[in-house]
Amino acid sequence: MGNYNINEIYSDGYERFAIIEDTKNGIKINVHFLEYDEYLERGEKSQKKKKGDTLDGDISIQLVTFSQKVDEARVHHQEIQKSSHIKAIIEVTQIIDEYSIYALSTVSDSDILIEFENTVSYKVGDRVFVIGSLELSEIF
Repeated sequence: MGNYNINEIYSDGYERFAIIEDTKNGIKINVHFLEYDEYLERGEKSQKKKKGDTLDGDISIQLVTFSQKVDEARVHHQEIQKSSHIKAIIEVTQIIDEYSIYALSTVSDSDILIEFENTVSYKVGDRVFVIGSLELSEIF
Protein backbone atom coordinates (compact mmCIF):
# COMPACT_ATOMS: atom_id res chain seq x y z
CA MET A 1 0.00 0.00 0.00
CA GLY A 2 1.21 3.50 -0.83
CA ASN A 3 0.53 7.02 0.32
CA TYR A 4 -0.04 9.61 -2.41
CA ASN A 5 -0.66 13.36 -2.68
CA ILE A 6 -3.09 14.59 -5.33
CA ASN A 7 -1.34 17.13 -7.60
CA GLU A 8 -4.25 17.44 -10.06
CA ILE A 9 -7.65 15.77 -10.32
CA TYR A 10 -10.24 15.57 -13.10
CA SER A 11 -13.78 14.18 -12.83
CA ASP A 12 -16.22 12.58 -15.24
CA GLY A 13 -19.31 11.10 -13.60
CA TYR A 14 -18.02 8.55 -11.08
CA GLU A 15 -14.61 8.37 -12.75
CA ARG A 16 -11.59 10.26 -11.50
CA PHE A 17 -8.28 10.80 -13.25
CA ALA A 18 -5.53 12.19 -11.05
CA ILE A 19 -1.87 13.03 -11.16
CA ILE A 20 -0.56 11.74 -7.86
CA GLU A 21 2.84 11.81 -6.20
CA ASP A 22 4.19 9.04 -3.96
CA THR A 23 4.99 10.61 -0.58
CA LYS A 24 7.94 8.22 -0.08
CA ASN A 25 9.85 8.45 -3.34
CA GLY A 26 8.34 11.42 -5.22
CA ILE A 27 7.30 9.39 -8.29
CA LYS A 28 4.47 11.19 -10.16
CA ILE A 29 1.96 9.10 -12.10
CA ASN A 30 -1.45 9.48 -13.76
CA VAL A 31 -4.05 7.11 -12.31
CA HIS A 32 -7.71 6.27 -12.70
CA PHE A 33 -10.07 5.43 -9.85
CA LEU A 34 -13.80 5.46 -9.13
CA GLU A 35 -15.63 7.58 -6.58
CA TYR A 36 -18.65 5.31 -6.15
CA ASP A 37 -20.67 7.69 -3.98
CA GLU A 38 -20.18 10.97 -5.85
CA TYR A 39 -21.43 11.49 -9.40
CA LEU A 40 -20.34 14.80 -10.93
CA GLU A 41 -21.79 16.58 -13.95
CA ARG A 42 -19.45 18.47 -16.28
CA GLY A 43 -17.82 21.40 -14.46
CA GLU A 44 -18.90 20.34 -10.96
CA LYS A 45 -16.22 20.26 -8.25
CA SER A 46 -15.80 17.22 -6.02
CA GLN A 47 -16.76 17.55 -2.39
CA LYS A 48 -14.79 14.39 -1.54
CA LYS A 49 -11.30 14.74 -3.05
CA LYS A 50 -9.32 17.73 -4.23
CA LYS A 51 -5.83 18.90 -5.09
CA GLY A 52 -3.58 18.58 -2.03
CA ASP A 53 -5.49 15.70 -0.44
CA THR A 54 -3.70 12.47 0.48
CA LEU A 55 -4.82 9.03 -0.72
CA ASP A 56 -3.86 5.61 0.64
CA GLY A 57 -4.11 2.72 -1.78
CA ASP A 58 -2.64 0.12 -4.08
CA ILE A 59 -1.42 0.78 -7.60
CA SER A 60 -2.09 -1.78 -10.34
CA ILE A 61 -1.97 -2.06 -14.11
CA GLN A 62 -5.31 -3.38 -15.34
CA LEU A 63 -7.05 -3.87 -18.67
CA VAL A 64 -3.79 -5.03 -20.24
CA THR A 65 -4.69 -5.48 -23.90
CA PHE A 66 -1.19 -6.14 -25.22
CA SER A 67 1.83 -7.84 -23.65
CA GLN A 68 5.05 -9.31 -24.97
CA LYS A 69 8.13 -10.83 -23.36
CA VAL A 70 11.18 -8.56 -23.81
CA ASP A 71 14.80 -8.37 -22.71
CA GLU A 72 14.93 -4.76 -21.55
CA ALA A 73 15.15 -2.79 -18.30
CA ARG A 74 12.05 -1.91 -16.29
CA VAL A 75 10.54 1.44 -17.33
CA HIS A 76 7.16 3.13 -17.72
CA HIS A 77 5.73 5.83 -20.02
CA GLN A 78 2.50 7.80 -19.77
CA GLU A 79 2.34 9.89 -22.91
CA ILE A 80 -1.32 10.97 -22.90
CA GLN A 81 -2.08 13.90 -20.59
CA LYS A 82 -4.87 13.44 -18.03
CA SER A 83 -4.97 9.72 -18.87
CA SER A 84 -4.17 6.54 -16.98
CA HIS A 85 -2.94 4.89 -20.21
CA ILE A 86 0.46 3.30 -19.55
CA LYS A 87 3.15 1.45 -21.43
CA ALA A 88 5.57 -0.33 -19.12
CA ILE A 89 8.20 -3.01 -18.89
CA ILE A 90 7.63 -4.98 -15.72
CA GLU A 91 9.38 -7.96 -14.09
CA VAL A 92 7.20 -10.89 -12.98
CA THR A 93 7.58 -11.77 -9.28
CA GLN A 94 4.55 -14.01 -8.64
CA ILE A 95 1.95 -15.85 -10.73
CA ILE A 96 -1.60 -15.62 -9.38
CA ASP A 97 -3.48 -17.30 -12.24
CA GLU A 98 -3.57 -17.24 -16.05
CA TYR A 99 -4.91 -13.65 -16.03
CA SER A 100 -3.05 -12.07 -13.09
CA ILE A 101 0.51 -11.64 -11.82
CA TYR A 102 2.47 -9.52 -9.38
CA ALA A 103 5.44 -7.64 -10.78
CA LEU A 104 8.13 -5.09 -10.07
CA SER A 105 7.64 -1.81 -11.90
CA THR A 106 9.10 1.68 -11.93
CA VAL A 107 5.74 3.14 -10.83
CA SER A 108 6.12 1.80 -7.28
CA ASP A 109 8.70 0.59 -4.77
CA SER A 110 6.69 -2.57 -4.11
CA ASP A 111 5.15 -5.31 -6.26
CA ILE A 112 2.01 -4.30 -8.15
CA LEU A 113 -0.86 -6.35 -9.52
CA ILE A 114 -0.99 -6.74 -13.31
CA GLU A 115 -4.31 -7.94 -14.78
CA PHE A 116 -4.50 -9.13 -18.38
CA GLU A 117 -7.55 -9.22 -20.66
CA ASN A 118 -6.32 -12.51 -22.19
CA THR A 119 -4.64 -15.57 -20.72
CA VAL A 120 -0.85 -15.39 -20.38
CA SER A 121 1.87 -17.87 -19.49
CA TYR A 122 4.74 -15.74 -18.21
CA LYS A 123 7.16 -17.07 -15.60
CA VAL A 124 8.75 -15.51 -12.52
CA GLY A 125 11.71 -13.41 -13.64
CA ASP A 126 10.32 -12.66 -17.12
CA ARG A 127 10.43 -9.05 -18.27
CA VAL A 128 7.22 -8.13 -20.06
CA PHE A 129 6.13 -5.09 -22.06
CA VAL A 130 2.49 -4.25 -21.20
CA ILE A 131 -0.06 -1.69 -22.39
CA GLY A 132 -2.94 -0.99 -20.03
CA SER A 133 -4.49 1.38 -17.51
CA LEU A 134 -2.79 2.50 -14.29
CA GLU A 135 -5.36 2.13 -11.52
CA LEU A 136 -5.53 3.20 -7.88
CA SER A 137 -7.56 1.07 -5.47
CA GLU A 138 -8.14 3.14 -2.38
CA ILE A 139 -7.89 1.68 1.09
CA PHE A 140 -10.50 3.09 3.45
